Amino acid sequence: MINFQQVFAQPGRTILAGVPEGCDALMLARLAQSGAAPEILHVARDDHRLARLAEQLAFFAPHLEVLQFPAWDCVPYDRVSPKGDVVAQRVSTLTALAQPRPLKAPVRVVLTTVAALMQRVPRRETFEAASFVTRPGARLAVPYLLDFLARNSYGRSDTVMEPGEFAVRGGIIDLFPPGTAEPVRIDLFGDEIEQIRSFDPMTQRSSGKLTSLELMPMSEVILDDEAIARFRAHYREMFGAVSGNDPLYEAVSAGQKYLGMEHWLPLFHEGMDTLFAYLPEAVVTMDQQVEEARTARLDQIQEYYEARRIISSGNVIEAGGLYNPIPPQLLYLVDGDEW
Repeated sequence: MINFQQVFAQPGRTILAGVPEGCDALMLARLAQSGAAPEILHVARDDHRLARLAEQLAFFAPHLEVLQFPAWDCVPYDRVSPKGDVVAQRVSTLTALAQPRPLKAPVRVVLTTVAALMQRVPRRETFEAASFVTRPGARLAVPYLLDFLARNSYGRSDTVMEPGEFAVRGGIIDLFPPGTAEPVRIDLFGDEIEQIRSFDPMTQRSSGKLTSLELMPMSEVILDDEAIARFRAHYREMFGAVSGNDPLYEAVSAGQKYLGMEHWLPLFHEGMDTLFAYLPEAVVTMDQQVEEARTARLDQIQEYYEARRIISSGNVIEAGGLYNPIPPQLLYLVDGDEW
């Protein structure tokens, strides 16, 4: 029988070995309930473990606030973007962590993975101010809302089905914000919001009324004028004068989304942080085999970077156009970085 009080009272590193399945989730729940720290960051070795821990925590401590921060579901230096639901989960968590917490706020647990922790993220001030809040009865300038959606990587669609999509039909605006289980519908009378409802994307039927609506960015890349200017300057500084077939540079310069542009994320920001910066007072717990997972991830990052770099240095233009990879240390925690 594990004496959790004794475990929590010990300073420094504690290792639990030979325990049954689910014991780690029970320990996290008990640690949270002990109030030993305002926040707990648990690092799972992969996405499967993260999902299992989330399920087990919901069983052991159903009222505990649990935030998930998954890694992008694409390989390093890919030509595709991470899926919308993954990005929505990441942005929702970063936005929540960026907000000031009341002194007596309940303890919360943040679940992440080795791959997610090794990737740098925008600084917390990026998400402190990047939100749009409204409610029924308020006046809404539709052009301002549409500009916010465009700058924050929402995509226009005929029918809203996936996170990050929006549609406009007369006095009705449908959109699917990150961090919500269902899309929402804004009903307008002139420029006044009559009501805000959640709805089932399959049946399009209303499922409830909302008293307020907060919209967050749909991407870690925010395509406002300042970010575009930073990208252009950093890109030219790093890779030289732009000429020839460079669809990434052309798209971003025009203020347009480009598939896979997240892999140049640091060029859009003045600086990058780590998830630790969002959780300065957290107790950190880790799965077994975390170091092995970290080593494997480092090898994967280096392998994909070298493959891209060799092609780029040979002036070979692939089917998708020129690909100039940024050095790994700009986007990832590499050997020598603390984590």
